[in-house]
Amino acid sequence: MPPFAPMFRPLLLMSVALPAVLASAQAPRQDLFPGVISTKTDTPFPGIVPVPMGTTALAAPPTVIALAHLDPAQMSSADYEVVSNLSAELSKQAALANFDISQPAWHFQQILCPAFPDYVFLAFSHGADESGSSRFGAILPRNDSRVRILTTYAHGLRPFEASWNRPGTFEVFNGLLRDERGKTPLSYAPNWLLISVCYAELSGYPVQVLNTVPRPDLTMDLLRLDANQPQMVIGADQSAEVKFSDVSRPTITTNWSLHFDHKGQLTSASQSQVRQPSTIALKP
Repeated sequence: MPPFAPMFRPLLLMSVALPAVLASAQAPRQDLFPGVISTKTDTPFPGIVPVPMGTTALAAPPTVIALAHLDPAQMSSADYEVVSNLSAELSKQAALANFDISQPAWHFQQILCPAFPDYVFLAFSHGADESGSSRFGAILPRNDSRVRILTTYAHGLRPFEASWNRPGTFEVFNGLLRDERGKTPLSYAPNWLLISVCYAELSGYPVQVLNTVPRPDLTMDLLRLDANQPQMVIGADQSAEVKFSDVSRPTITTNWSLHFDHKGQLTSASQSQVRQPSTIALKP
């Protein structure tokens, strides 16, 4: 054998082994987890039985924000004096709305709304049967004699247009906002949610607003309620969209949305209702 023959032997071995290496690299691996035997299953979580969300109880009753309602005997002497001084004008304006509050079946409560300290808000109701009763709200100024009435139900009949979505209701409420806040955008108001809740109350809806504090993240309970977190979305022009959810009814969540322009005036309102899976509403 020539003396230079061993120099070619390694090259010859490499030429033989290279096709085998290429073949093994091209073959797909069948064992992603070596040593672990996989079995086919028809369920995404083997061993866990799915349960419909609506059949499970809430982790805890939802916490809510609600305005206080006071009977006449519970009112402060200053607030009751406002009602007494304006009783004649109140009766007159109620009569113009076709309500005779001199009848003994009428009852009123004060709605405490700290966002409007210059006014006394009253909610009047007549009759024990909600479907056949009459209800309206009254706005009494502390330093004026102009009483304003907002009708919710007239002798058991809803208005053709819901009170919370009537331009007349917007006009009355915007007058209160101008008196209390001028033309300041709502984004400058730290009590923006309280202002919005007062509007719902004045338009005939004693809401209990779902409150997620101190857990602001979306929880399973919040998703089950199909509810909004209380929030204000501020536009580039300082307009504002306020969203909150009312859970005062034991079977329905009502999601509110109120839009305020750059001058802090309410321009539109909307509601959407979703059925709750179980009895959850609870007043604090």
